[in-house]
Amino acid sequence: MDVVVVYETHYGQTREIASAIADGAREAGADVTVVGVEDATAQQVDGADLLVVGGPTHMLGMSRPWSRGKAHPQEIGTGGEIDDGVREWLEDLPAAGGGQRAAAFDTRLPSALAGGAAHGVARALRRHGFELVADPEGFVVEEAEGPLRAGEEDRARAWGAALTGKVTAAVR
Repeated sequence: MDVVVVYETHYGQTREIASAIADGAREAGADVTVVGVEDATAQQVDGADLLVVGGPTHMLGMSRPWSRGKAHPQEIGTGGEIDDGVREWLEDLPAAGGGQRAAAFDTRLPSALAGGAAHGVARALRRHGFELVADPEGFVVEEAEGPLRAGEEDRARAWGAALTGKVTAAVR
C-alpha cells in the first residue's frame, strides 16, 4: 500500500507530525512518501492508496499568503519562504481518480477559539473527489512557535497506523 503525506510547515511542528504519521503508516506495512507542500507534485499523489494532507492553523483556518508572511519562522522552519501553502496546492490538485482515499490534519493551539485548518483541508479534498477515511484531526502545539504538546507525536503515529489499517481493509 502506498501512502503520501503532504505537509506545510513554518516552525517545524507540522513536519514533525507528518513524520510521525508516516512512521505509523510504515509500522502498519505501508510504503510512505513524506513531502513538503513546496515540493509535492500531482504525480506523487496519482496512484497513491492514501493521501494525507496537513498544515498549520493560521487565523482559525488554513494559511493564506498574508498569514504566512506574518509568521516568524525559527531557523528550523522555512525562513518564511513558502510562496504557496496547502490551500493553493489543493486548488491546483487535479481531481482524484475513482476511489482515492485521503485524510486531513493540522497543528493548532490548545484553545478551542484558535480554530483549525484540518476541516478546510478535508473540504478541499472532498471537492477534488477524494473519499475521507477519517474525521479531520488536530494536533496541539503549546505556542505558535512550539513545542508540540507532550504525547502528540505518539498520537500522530497511532493515527497514521489506524488510517493505514482502514485503507488496507477497504482495498482487500
